Amino acid sequence: MSEVEYSNKKASKNRLAMMDMDEWGRDPSVQAMRKIFKGMEKSLEEILGQLDIAPNDRRIRGWLEKALTKFETSWVVANQMGISMNEKIAPGVYAHCLAKVIGSEGIEIPAGLLPEGKDTARLIHEVFK
Repeated sequence: MSEVEYSNKKASKNRLAMMDMDEWGRDPSVQAMRKIFKGMEKSLEEILGQLDIAPNDRRIRGWLEKALTKFETSWVVANQMGISMNEKIAPGVYAHCLAKVIGSEGIEIPAGLLPEGKDTARLIHEVFK
């Protein structure tokens, strides 16, 4: 096999691998999770910005770990309660989890900072009781 043939064969394999990755991104459940993750990132940025907490603050890592644990619990509780954790509800639930963790360290969370919703409120109440 010549060097050109080998190079073309390798490029063809790479294109096929990239097409497989693109197929993954078309999956509706993957798209929904990406929207949820994007919403979670936006919530984090908004909360830290409103509280004037620098993104390199050493406390953030611990807060994120604790908030993620509560957020993961909220998925189970939501399922038990019949609440769909979709791209509209999940980022708000994450924001509440993060705010509760930050608030537990004595940092005041201003009124109106967090999204409101009946399902979110019920869920957060169950997760943090």
